[in-house]
Amino acid sequence: MAAKKKAAPKAKAKAKPKKVLKATPAIKAAAAKSAKKAAKGARIGKAGYDVPAKKAAPKSAALTLHGFHLSLPSAKVALMLSMLGVKWNYRHVDLRAGAHKTADYLKLNRYGQVPALVDGAETVVQSNVILQYLADRFGAFGGTVAHEKRRIAEWLAWDLDRMTSVGQARFLRRNAPESPALPFVFGRGEQSLELLDRHLGTSKFLAGPNPTIADIAVFPWIATAEEAQYDAGKYPNIRDWGQRMMKLPGVAHPYALMPKEDRPAQ
Repeated sequence: MAAKKKAAPKAKAKAKPKKVLKATPAIKAAAAKSAKKAAKGARIGKAGYDVPAKKAAPKSAALTLHGFHLSLPSAKVALMLSMLGVKWNYRHVDLRAGAHKTADYLKLNRYGQVPALVDGAETVVQSNVILQYLADRFGAFGGTVAHEKRRIAEWLAWDLDRMTSVGQARFLRRNAPESPALPFVFGRGEQSLELLDRHLGTSKFLAGPNPTIADIAVFPWIATAEEAQYDAGKYPNIRDWGQRMMKLPGVAHPYALMPKEDRPAQ
């Protein structure tokens, strides 16, 4: 039987020339200009124009919180700093000794209150304003879209209007249990807790599915509400939210966060 002839190899197809996008003289000039600016620290914007380079975040070691260990507004700021994971110094302001009314402290905080946050040359006071400042500074817990930011602002305003009643009831229960104002303040706090519980039955966190400074502002009031003799069992949605908060990195009870004396950054 005759051997089969091998098939002749097929001729290799000629490779198609690669398409090369050639820049026009105008594009070349623009690219060269951008390269020079990039070398000086600028970055190139997506729209084709040059935008300023982002400044490096300031060193967090400069942060110093002035507060009092039983102050829940101070605890809000300590909680935010802990959740951010930044280093911060602490300066104890002894309210019982009147340290918040001294001339030196009033230079720091014109209102004679705690907390006050010193960030280098910047001093910020009023707890919820400090939370917003830190959210802007570190780009965290401040919301990502306009709608969410508005909701956060609403909750922060409501917190100062209504949740403070829970804190005031705690203060009176601890320091002036015979005060005629206690029943009114306590009742106002109950109304606030009822509203909060209803809302948290429809939302994982206050302003949506993620924790924000709205949650950070409210958490210390809730964590200490039983000291005012509020019954946590009446508010199951708040209880579940509190448990979700406690699982987040950096979250702890106010008393675990707040030092009782000056403390250097850790």
